[in-house]
Amino acid sequence: MIRTGLIWSGLAIAAMLATLAWAWTALPVGVEIPVHWGPSGEANGFATRGKALLILAILPVSAIFTSIALAAAPYLDPFKENLRRSRQAYTAIWAGTMVLLAALTAGIALMMIRGANGATDSNEFVRFVLAGCGVLFVIIGNYLPKTRKSFFLGIRTPWTLTSDYTWEKTHRLIGPLYIAAGLVGIVLALTMTGIWLVFSFVGTILAVSLFGVAYSWWVWRKASDRNEGADYVV
Repeated sequence: MIRTGLIWSGLAIAAMLATLAWAWTALPVGVEIPVHWGPSGEANGFATRGKALLILAILPVSAIFTSIALAAAPYLDPFKENLRRSRQAYTAIWAGTMVLLAALTAGIALMMIRGANGATDSNEFVRFVLAGCGVLFVIIGNYLPKTRKSFFLGIRTPWTLTSDYTWEKTHRLIGPLYIAAGLVGIVLALTMTGIWLVFSFVGTILAVSLFGVAYSWWVWRKASDRNEGADYVV
């Protein structure tokens, strides 16, 4: 599990560093570089070439720290055996996260280079980001029903962490809903424009997540294995 995840991390980070090297050679000198885009996708923040490269470097650095955290989590989780049994889900989500970070790095670099050379994209970057997030949620939703109780994977509420029955029921329902939300996000990224694109996608994911929290409490109330003792997890 950890070895496979680190391989994916290594490949993704190598791709991100290659993207950074490409941006180093492609970004022009003495021109304002777009480094921030609003909900409409239009650039609303600019920086010098050096600062733009530093901003772009944040993503590979983030990927490195994320990989370290994901590699350490199986040793820190009180439910180590459960996380091991959920290794396919853990590895798939790990790999999906790394691929998304690599894709975001490439997308941001492309938008920086295009913007520095006079291109004016109105919605391309936002579409790219949300479509990638939609794919990641499809992956997450596919694997959620196959997970076991863990501190580092899945929908972790006080109720799912104190009842195996609640964990299973919650993830079996929310997994398909996350898949649907991810597919909706991909469709929205291809069809909608402007700030409503962002609000619609974020709102869909947030609604599913909040429903998962409420549903876990509702199931836990009648779960025969629920734990309300001194070791109740909060």
